[in-house]
Amino acid sequence: MAMVRATLRMKVKQDRGDDFVAAWTRIAAEVRKDPGNLRQALSRDLEDRDSFVVTSDWESREAFSAFETSPDQDELTAPLRELRESGRMEVHELLTHVEGDG
Repeated sequence: MAMVRATLRMKVKQDRGDDFVAAWTRIAAEVRKDPGNLRQALSRDLEDRDSFVVTSDWESREAFSAFETSPDQDELTAPLRELRESGRMEVHELLTHVEGDG
């Protein structure tokens, strides 16, 4: 089974970025309990402070799909949907991951 990386690009409602970060942090603490979740990250655009990218790595496509289609997922992530203007998700096979030497 191949690992997958889900990338979700979101535009948050104006001046709601801090609320979004707080909500994502709470949600990520729950998502990390899923045995198929390997890691997650949240980044913010340096120029557009209302644009964010969420990445999450999963042990397999099946593990990610099981999470995405679970009844709890919709309720868990509802606070993020309420804070965003738009969102676009892509899911890719993660071929390799190289850590820096520094």
